[in-house]
Amino acid sequence: MENTVNVQAIMQEIRERIRARSATPRAAAPPDLLPAVEPPQLTAFESAVHSLDASKSLAGELPAQPPSFRGWLGGVLVKIVRRMLFWYTPQIREFQAGAVAAFHAQLALLRALAAGNQQNAGFLQDIRHSVVKLEQELCPETRAREQLSRRLEVEQSLVVLASEGEQLARRLEEEAAARGQLTEKTRQLEILIQRLRAENSHQSARISVLLEEVRKNAPATGALEPRLEDEESHKLDAFYAAFAERFRGTEAEIAAHLRFYLPVLEKHRIGTPDMPVLDLGCGRGEWLSLLSEAHLEAYGVDTNRVFVAACRERGLRVSEEDALQHLRGLPDGRLGAVTGFHLIEHLPLDVLVKLIDETVRVLKPGGLAIFETPNPQNMLVGAHNFWVDPTHIQPIPCVSAQFLLEARGLCNVEIVQLHPYAESYRAKDGGTELAQRFNDYFYGPQDYAVIGYRV
Repeated sequence: MENTVNVQAIMQEIRERIRARSATPRAAAPPDLLPAVEPPQLTAFESAVHSLDASKSLAGELPAQPPSFRGWLGGVLVKIVRRMLFWYTPQIREFQAGAVAAFHAQLALLRALAAGNQQNAGFLQDIRHSVVKLEQELCPETRAREQLSRRLEVEQSLVVLASEGEQLARRLEEEAAARGQLTEKTRQLEILIQRLRAENSHQSARISVLLEEVRKNAPATGALEPRLEDEESHKLDAFYAAFAERFRGTEAEIAAHLRFYLPVLEKHRIGTPDMPVLDLGCGRGEWLSLLSEAHLEAYGVDTNRVFVAACRERGLRVSEEDALQHLRGLPDGRLGAVTGFHLIEHLPLDVLVKLIDETVRVLKPGGLAIFETPNPQNMLVGAHNFWVDPTHIQPIPCVSAQFLLEARGLCNVEIVQLHPYAESYRAKDGGTELAQRFNDYFYGPQDYAVIGYRV
């Protein structure tokens, strides 16, 4: 019985192996992961088949009888059973023979598969080497293709940049041509302006000569004398208007400075029909324009016909009249505010005192007066900038202006320092006291205002 083979165990093991292999997913794997049939497994299967083949002839044969009574008795029983199953023994042998034949066929098939697998493994190894070699050969081509792709992208970008550059060049050429035309027109305008200035000076000289001749030949009654004097006073109107355009600053800059005073008027409810504003020496009308935009009641007076005409063209209420004469023609308590920006430095002291007196008279209780003038405490203003305007008579220190207003009847007169130089002008010396004083005297407020109230 030592040579007896457990066929059922062998069959169960084969079924389990087949089931396990059929249950394994057959996913595509890279060449490096394709397994070959392992020789130990196939060898074990061959040994099992050979054992089964050797044991097929033992079916129906009596085992060796041990030399003992127990052995003898077992042999007798086996013979009895053998005779009883004599009809079944051929079927067992036939089954075993068929099973062994089937296992031999399966073994042959497995050997063929193993050989094919080994051959495929060789093929796969060759393919793997070919792929590696092909990758090595394609690597320079791939890099060359990538470089070519990048080069094409760069060339396309260069084409776009070149197109944009051409458009920009054309635009610059157009702008250069337009600038050239503008320069030529500007040159022609400058020539025309110079010609008009020369003609204006010539005409002014002729008018002066004519007025002088008329004055000499006028009747002794002197009826034309006031008229002649009035015309004589306007000889420099155009000159001063051009001077203001050159040195006063742009209208936008002046308007930005004058906005400071709007809250002062609003605080005291000045600018209503009952508390109108009068601007003395209104000039180009920057202050009147601001008051109009703020819907405040205001009008101005000026002796310069050029300024008056320009203000009227903008729809501003302006009279061509001397400031002092206009004030004298107003009733007492007529106005809410009297303003004068860069006016009082043009007046002699006696005229200035009279103008302040008339201002106090025409103001209503609660009204105010504002006078702005260059600040001589600033050394650059007092020593140079003030004298740029040849019509200025003398600078007025802020304490002097404050005293004048208080002495003539205004109360609570305050001094407001205005318009210091930009920070870029100031000396930077670590914040020392000397640098601070230098900046205060040279780059401090260029103007100041005195604001007085009528009680």
